[in-house]
Amino acid sequence: MSPASRSPKKPAKAAHSTVARARAKKTAQPLDRIALLAHQLRTPLSAINALAQGLVRRSERMSAEDIRSRAERIWRASLRLDELVETIMSYTRASTGGMLLNPSEFNPEALINRACREQGNHDPGRPIKIDIRGLPETILGDPILLEQALVIVLSNAMKYSPPERPIRVTARAEKRGIAIRVKDEGIGISEGDLPFLMQPFFRGRNARDYPGTGLGLSLAWYILKLHGGGLQIESKEGHGTTVTLTIPEKNITGATGVL
Repeated sequence: MSPASRSPKKPAKAAHSTVARARAKKTAQPLDRIALLAHQLRTPLSAINALAQGLVRRSERMSAEDIRSRAERIWRASLRLDELVETIMSYTRASTGGMLLNPSEFNPEALINRACREQGNHDPGRPIKIDIRGLPETILGDPILLEQALVIVLSNAMKYSPPERPIRVTARAEKRGIAIRVKDEGIGISEGDLPFLMQPFFRGRNARDYPGTGLGLSLAWYILKLHGGGLQIESKEGHGTTVTLTIPEKNITGATGVL
């Protein structure tokens, strides 16, 4: 057989190798994501386990203050675990088109204050400065999902900034709704990472040493999208981040597309 007759086989082998690599990569992605979620769940579980074992073994020799301190750390780890589980469950519903709105009229100022208060309880030493002006008495939306979106943004602001730095929350009425801005003085986001932040499981290069699943912002964006609103991010690496949640006063799309 001449060399010319054998030459077409080489591209066929190369194509087969490329397809095999693509299939292997596609198969590995879900496994990588499961491993990431398992790691993030294990971190608070390990903290709870270690602290609880210390209480069981040494409680008789510990002061009341030491016991209270350990109990508080267990409580905070359990809150983190609960937050992770809720995010994973919400992502699962969103990714299968199963997240549906349950709209009702609610007071947006009360929702903002409640979300800030609850997040402040997770980090009592953190200054949270709230400035709310001119909001309508009520707007139409799903208050549970919208509060979850705001909590995600607040949690990120607290996680990625030093504990002594304040989180600033402002809310204003806009032409056809409201805008809530959450500003931190944290690590910021690189310009190259900004376009990918709404992708599920994406984590910025400077955020990978922090706990997290990479699901939060994509979930918050999806919740606001269902309401006909939006989520915008302004950031510069090393100079903090501002996230703006826009919520229409009445318009709700009710879209059921997957995340």
